[in-house]
Amino acid sequence: MHELSEVDFNRQVDLLQDRIEHALDASDLDLDMEVIDGSLVLILSDGPRLVIGRQPASREIWLTAPDATRHFGYFPDEGWLHDSDDEPLEQVLADILADLTGEELELDLEED
Repeated sequence: MHELSEVDFNRQVDLLQDRIEHALDASDLDLDMEVIDGSLVLILSDGPRLVIGRQPASREIWLTAPDATRHFGYFPDEGWLHDSDDEPLEQVLADILADLTGEELELDLEED
């Protein structure tokens, strides 16, 4: 994992959350999004919530879903990767949303 300064970490998290918001706005999923204390909260129409929160002390993103919390570290050439299997955050998030909603989803969180 790449060590980021706190400023760079927060910048990367802000960019990621913005990309997630744009990607989900462009999807057909029925959900609401809000930013609460630096965390992006996804509220699905049928109740479940997902939280994409920043953990400045460990320089990680934590994705909290109904079944578990997953931790992601930042790698400059690869993005945010799951700490146990190196799965990209965008794929893990898409899989969780598909499991919860029954709708297939492909998230593109790459820079434009």
